[in-house]
Amino acid sequence: MRLLTVTRTLEYYDVPQIFVAVDATGTNYLCTLYSYNSEQGYQYLGVQISEPRLMAFVGGQLDLRDTYLHPEVENALYVVISNKGVVAATNILQPQEVKEDMLPESGYFYDASDMTGGEEKQMDTYQLEVPAHDRMTFSTLISRMGWQLRHYEKC
Repeated sequence: MRLLTVTRTLEYYDVPQIFVAVDATGTNYLCTLYSYNSEQGYQYLGVQISEPRLMAFVGGQLDLRDTYLHPEVENALYVVISNKGVVAATNILQPQEVKEDMLPESGYFYDASDMTGGEEKQMDTYQLEVPAHDRMTFSTLISRMGWQLRHYEKC
């Protein structure tokens, strides 16, 4: 069993529906609720996911179902349990063990704009220096992630 720390809740309806967690080694897990059991708690399908692939999902470029059907590495699928404040990756699942009712429907692309719900957005501001030859690529990346780009002149 691997203890996980929830780092970001992406969808919430009564309880977290989709969240990102990290284990002690820094590995990201994308977790989607599929069941509730009064003895074990909430059960999620979790997949180990790299930072670039996670950013592709959060940026609306990757179907949620595809993250589970096509994991990046072997032995990357887990049953993740959330019970009494403890979140843990428990059983490793082989792809053939994943049942249809555990998987999200096809065609779900994350939309960060849904997260505001009329509330004020939380924003962090970062200042980066980007070489002139990389500005177009960087601007494209920023827009795909749903971030805002502001140009500042050097003093």
